[in-house]
Amino acid sequence: MIYLFASLLLMYLGRKVGWAISKKVLYPAHAAIVLPLCVGWGAIVALLILALIRWQEPHIMLKIIMGYALGWYVAIPNFGLMDERTIPPWERQRHLHVSTLPSITYLLTIAMSFVA
Repeated sequence: MIYLFASLLLMYLGRKVGWAISKKVLYPAHAAIVLPLCVGWGAIVALLILALIRWQEPHIMLKIIMGYALGWYVAIPNFGLMDERTIPPWERQRHLHVSTLPSITYLLTIAMSFVA
């Protein structure tokens, strides 16, 4: 039960922090700042999820749904932040990077935890 509540709390906080970072830093900042922050965001989310899973050792279904899948959702900092159709053409590349780079980093970090 603690695992479920902790997952939901982390999801709520992660969404809020991800949106705030996206609005304040990832969209207005230079690419040299955005790319490392995106990688860092994905890695931090993955490490938090892995720590929660190791701490609570939930059932496999909770681990998959409320762990790995929920973490992947949170790892995309701008998910649901704006309507895709309203993004200007010159900002679409940045939007794509902000959407995919943390997600790829999250998946690679999770995958590396299985190897180790």
